[in-house]
Amino acid sequence: MTVASAHDGYIPARKGELIAALARAGGLDDADAARFPAVAQLLAAILHHESHEHLEALKALYDPLEPEAPAMRHVTGEDAFRAFETAFADALAKANFTELAQGVADVGRTQLYADLKLKTSDLGIRSVRYFVRGAHTETVAVRRLFVFSKTVTAPFVDDVVVLVAFKDEDEITKRTRRRVFKMRRGVRPGAVLLKRFRNVAEEELISLHPGATPAMPRRDQVILAAPAIAGGLPVALQLWPALSVLFAVIAIYFGAQGAVSQSELHKAVAALSGLIAVGAFVMRQKLKYERQTLLYQKRLSDTVYFRNLANNSGVIDSLVNAGEEQDTKEALLAYWALRRAQTPLTKAEIDKAAEDVLASIAARTIDFEISDALAKLERLGLVSRNGDAYSALPCVEALKTLDAVWDGFFSYAHPQAAE
Repeated sequence: MTVASAHDGYIPARKGELIAALARAGGLDDADAARFPAVAQLLAAILHHESHEHLEALKALYDPLEPEAPAMRHVTGEDAFRAFETAFADALAKANFTELAQGVADVGRTQLYADLKLKTSDLGIRSVRYFVRGAHTETVAVRRLFVFSKTVTAPFVDDVVVLVAFKDEDEITKRTRRRVFKMRRGVRPGAVLLKRFRNVAEEELISLHPGATPAMPRRDQVILAAPAIAGGLPVALQLWPALSVLFAVIAIYFGAQGAVSQSELHKAVAALSGLIAVGAFVMRQKLKYERQTLLYQKRLSDTVYFRNLANNSGVIDSLVNAGEEQDTKEALLAYWALRRAQTPLTKAEIDKAAEDVLASIAARTIDFEISDALAKLERLGLVSRNGDAYSALPCVEALKTLDAVWDGFFSYAHPQAAE
């Protein structure tokens, strides 16, 4: 199963790492090479400032849906959720996330670290959506058959964001109410959970479902049931004849006619002792079952806990930052490709130059988002187009243009200009 394409638009290199790599790649003349880091710094500052407005707008939409929001700010109904969901999906797309098809992550069993059979439930849930970006393979050691381990190569997803929307109180039926509130563990009706995870094996994606619970595999059912049957059946066969005597003694005690001999009393005591032994045996098997279930739950929790990056409003902060960083890296790559060529280039030529240098930096194939990159550069006045060919301003001119854009954000020293 492949849920994330290795040819997506996600650029995994950090912004500083990318700038340093472009400087090492060479190809710029001396004047551009000296000023390129300053262009990168000012361009990043402008895009950061612009992203702040998007961050505040997204937070405003999410605030009444957040699980920890004060009661006075709560909202109910599907309209508020749909408005936030649309804006959130747009922000994810901006950060180069793509959505998984419905049901792709619910494969029924984890296969790598936890090796659990899982059941998922959508009780009380309005919507569950998975968004991923980045794909790679890793060779990892996994434990199998108690202490034995083996090395396997498996596909991983760099980033996973999960959106979970719960139904409102009036949408939950009385028949399922108790099970719903048990599963949600205190999350209020109508709330929206946001979760972000890092470096998740594709075969473990089902463990991120909010309604995922471990189920007892048939192998472990046999391991627990076989001793119970082997030990309980002989006890039951020996106990059955003595039970009739025990019932007779109880009946006489409560007024029935008849007499009980000494030997029958001994049999009754033996039967009672046998019943206590059977009860203790059943309790012991029950405790074994509960212990095994807790071990499954612990393995499931470990799988999720150690890969969790952010929750709820923290996801929005990290997501907008991720989108801003992707925008900056895309714009810098396109600008660098144009300045390195020293001649006008078509979209396809810019795209190829950017993808070639990314392949050497990130050691993977990346589908560069050329249209988004050029749109940002054109909007900021750093590139011009003549037919199908694009040209970029020299770095010295680009710095003046970006400085003017930055100065335009704040003009309070000259009130007449602001008016």
